[in-house]
Amino acid sequence: MLDIKEVLSEENVCLDLEASTKDEVIEKMCEMLSRNGCISDKRTFMKEIYDREAEGLTGIGDGIAIPHGRNQCVQRTVIAFGRTKADIDWGSYDEQPVHCIIMFAVRDVDMSQHIILLSHVAQLLLDKEVIEMLEKASNAEEVVNILRKEGE
Repeated sequence: MLDIKEVLSEENVCLDLEASTKDEVIEKMCEMLSRNGCISDKRTFMKEIYDREAEGLTGIGDGIAIPHGRNQCVQRTVIAFGRTKADIDWGSYDEQPVHCIIMFAVRDVDMSQHIILLSHVAQLLLDKEVIEMLEKASNAEEVVNILRKEGE
């Protein structure tokens, strides 16, 4: 089974994501995943993310969104983390803007792991202290350690 230590690394963390819209966030995070060899086709994966967004809200509240996609273009299952300075209108349950985005890119053969990882991260994000630490983290290593430590 995959765990957070296997799917979250510093290379897929961006703490100064230059984006002011949901579309820009998705584009830039997918670009990061493509550049790091996690996905083989950025456009196909972006379409998958948008298809999932159309099914229901991924803005879970407290400034967090968890967009996710599962597709054959995903080379290895990963979690990417992005943080923006700008308020991003994501269409969240609490109708508040988003600043922290946790994107899941899942190989289509990892369906059960997808559900487990998603629910695990959602559980972590119920803790307001974890959210605060993610909002204040000063580098990628800190973000990875927060999510890994909290995930143990």
